[in-house]
Formats: sequence, structure tokens, C-alpha cells
Amino acid sequence: MGDITWFISGNHFATSESGKKIEIRDYRYKEKAYSMEDGSLLMKNLVREDQGNYIASTLTSTSGKENFCALMYDLKVYEMLSDDHIEIEYEVSNNETCNMTVSCTVNRSDVNITWESLTGNGTNVTSNVVHVQDPDPEVIYTCTAWNPITSTSKSVTPWEYCKKGRQEKPGDYTVLNVMRVKLASCILIITGLILGHHIKTEVVEASGDTPDEGPTRVKSGLE
Repeated sequence: MGDITWFISGNHFATSESGKKIEIRDYRYKEKAYSMEDGSLLMKNLVREDQGNYIASTLTSTSGKENFCALMYDLKVYEMLSDDHIEIEYEVSNNETCNMTVSCTVNRSDVNITWESLTGNGTNVTSNVVHVQDPDPEVIYTCTAWNPITSTSKSVTPWEYCKKGRQEKPGDYTVLNVMRVKLASCILIITGLILGHHIKTEVVEASGDTPDEGPTRVKSGLE
């Protein structure tokens, strides 16, 4: 078998041959592409931009006749996951019992998500969301995110979210604000009435003072 030419998206980036050192034609693969003893390609230090369809082509000679051979490799690059990549969000319904939904999301591509718990009672899982009814204080739910090379998990106890109080809905804020406005209006009206009554009382007291009757005449004993 002769030399092997390697392509990605039409770019001839390397040439390898059995028993020889690889020839790198594209500097971007200088620290990524290496040749095995049989001319196979070894890739290292890959990033997501390196994934794609790689083509290896070579000419073989059989009985003095040359044959062209090409193979395609679909290369995918996956990221190592950690529990920091997992985000847990919850919403508690406003019922007597604590009915809630807990969602698990991972801001990474090509990631699968599963939920697990010690018991499935009162639990309904849809995609990455788990619906829990009246959760048991002792039951722990675990969200696991995984791809073909790694997996990671994060656990939560839904009952703890119930203790924190039910999440208020947008409409609750509206009602609360209306009540606050009404209360403030009542306080303002009462304050105005008290102030008006106080001013009126002062005016009445002032009008009750003895009027000025002019100089007093003193009679003498001669009159």
C-alpha cells in the first residue's frame, strides 16, 4: 500500500505512509495529527471545530493493476461534563398539597438527560422535567447528564423546595399591589380627615376669644 492522503471538507491536510513520519500540510493539525506504524491517523487535542467527515484515500497495486480506495470517517468530538454544567429549576403549584415540577437542563449539545429516584410514587417524568406530587421528605431525585465519553449527576430533594414556600405567580403580584394601593389610599384619607378636623378646631377656639371693647371708662366720685 502506498501513501495515504487525508482530507477534511476538501482540504488535504496530511499524508501518511506505513513506517514513515506523517507529513502535515495544514499547520492547524501540527499538534493534532500523528501517524501510526501502519500509516493510520491518530488525532489528539481535539476541539468541537475538528469534528466532521474525514476521508482517507490511497492507491493499491494488485497484479500490476492500480486500484483507488477511499474510506470516510465521521468524527465527533464530545465535551467532558461536570455537575457545574447541570442547572436545576423548580416551580411549586399553589395548592394545598405541594405539587411541583423540577427541570434539569445542560447547556451543551449532544447530551442525554435522565431522572432517577428511590421510588416512582407520585412521579411523572417528561423529557428533562419531573412532575412530583406531595413529595416525600426522605426521597432524593437525581438528574444524570451523559454523552458517549462521560456522565455527571446532581441530586435534589423536592421537599426542601416545598419548605421554602410556593412560588408566587405573576397574578399574585398584581393582587398584592392593588391591596397595597388601597391601603395607602385609606391611610391618606384618614390622615387628611384628622388634619382637617385639627385645623377646624383651632379656628373655632380662636373665634371664641373676648373681642376688643375699646378703653374702659373709670367713673370718679364727682359724677
